[in-house]
Amino acid sequence: MQASVSEEMSFTSIIGKAREAFASFSDCRKGKNVSIDMCDAGLSAFAAFFMQSPSFLELQRSMQESQGKNNVQSLFGAFRIPSDNHIRTLLDTPTPKELQPIFSFIFDGLNRAGVIDSYRYINDSLLIAYDGTDYFSSQKIHCPNCSTQVHANGETTYRHIAVTPVIVKPGESKIIPLMPEFVSPQDGSVKQDCEINASKRWLTQWGNDFSQLNVTALGDDLYCHEPLCRDVLAKQMNFIFVCKPESHKETYDWLSFLEQYLENKGLSL
Repeated sequence: MQASVSEEMSFTSIIGKAREAFASFSDCRKGKNVSIDMCDAGLSAFAAFFMQSPSFLELQRSMQESQGKNNVQSLFGAFRIPSDNHIRTLLDTPTPKELQPIFSFIFDGLNRAGVIDSYRYINDSLLIAYDGTDYFSSQKIHCPNCSTQVHANGETTYRHIAVTPVIVKPGESKIIPLMPEFVSPQDGSVKQDCEINASKRWLTQWGNDFSQLNVTALGDDLYCHEPLCRDVLAKQMNFIFVCKPESHKETYDWLSFLEQYLENKGLSL
């Protein structure tokens, strides 16, 4: 059984699953100008991130011209490498949810291999840390899905933000990423979307999958928000959220009152 799990989680198997997802990407192109397919665009972009080199694809295109082959083809299975701008254009249409099968495939494989259980910590709990990250910011370029931040000088910053839940363990340098949730305007809502709402949507979508795994949610002061805490508890999860005095004044007033009351009784917290 262990051997079959190892084979399933090999680099080749993971790339194969990625190919399936990329091949099913939404394609907005019409007509005959489709010489490069969505799968090659997805694999080329993935290869650049995997190698962590901004010039990787340009090197591979040069290799293809001079040697008739390249590493993107041999390692990742992409037959044609689009230009950087072409990749951006092609991958602008698919939605992030189209990548969900890859996240599920990797998590299920790691779970069967016992890797997920190796991340259990205090009280045999899995720690899922929530945090928001900006992956685009500009004061000039923007789109309908941008979040906006108006500064005191009147200038506006346009941002794209994602909540990125990850499984963590103290002392362990590697994390296990879970499907992110994106901060984006929601149909029917007049208010700007935010990290809290995105986290609630993540819990609605994926919380039941983790409700039986003894999970403790972690977050900074932003996540110490009563409606979100209730949503976490409703999914049978625990939580540890930072709670700062300056942003939770009433909570600290109650604690101060309780400490004084117990002190008068000769007791302590």
